[in-house]
Amino acid sequence: MIALITERWLSSKRATEFVHDGQVGVSEPVKGQPLSKIRKQLAEEVASSVEVKPLVLRQYFLQQGNVADANRVEQVDVTTIRVKGGLITNELSFIGASFLEGFLSVYGIELERAVRRYEEKLQLFETLDHERKQRAIFIGRLKHGELEQLSPSFETEQQAKIQLEAMKQVEKERALAPSLEVERDE
Repeated sequence: MIALITERWLSSKRATEFVHDGQVGVSEPVKGQPLSKIRKQLAEEVASSVEVKPLVLRQYFLQQGNVADANRVEQVDVTTIRVKGGLITNELSFIGASFLEGFLSVYGIELERAVRRYEEKLQLFETLDHERKQRAIFIGRLKHGELEQLSPSFETEQQAKIQLEAMKQVEKERALAPSLEVERDE
């Protein structure tokens, strides 16, 4: 018998839950997809509230030597443009193909950065092994679609949240340590 596991991402602002057998998804809409692909797609969806800033888009066009589209950025409210699944959802045909291609390029770059930041973040995860009736709540991180468990399992979500905050504080202190060393050396 194949062990079925429900995986929930507790740190996500939106409900993120799916069932898998350790290899592929077994619940709709992810049925049959490899586990790493499911996690990558979910990370993109969770991080997809990416906003393309007009200045960044303008700089992109100028770097490409496209002055006409760089000037168009000022005429279009790019903050209202929404992308879903790589497709622009509202009607923008009047802007032109090169502008849309440029926008999607910048959007792709920004989305990639957002996903990378999301994957680097410490988060709470919960798994439920349906066969053994074992529940695990732990602190982890996504790495290229793989789930890395960074703590032992906790009995309650509250215990895990307390430990998560402590681990985040340690990470902040480590990040600040090099800058403090530089200040001491001076």
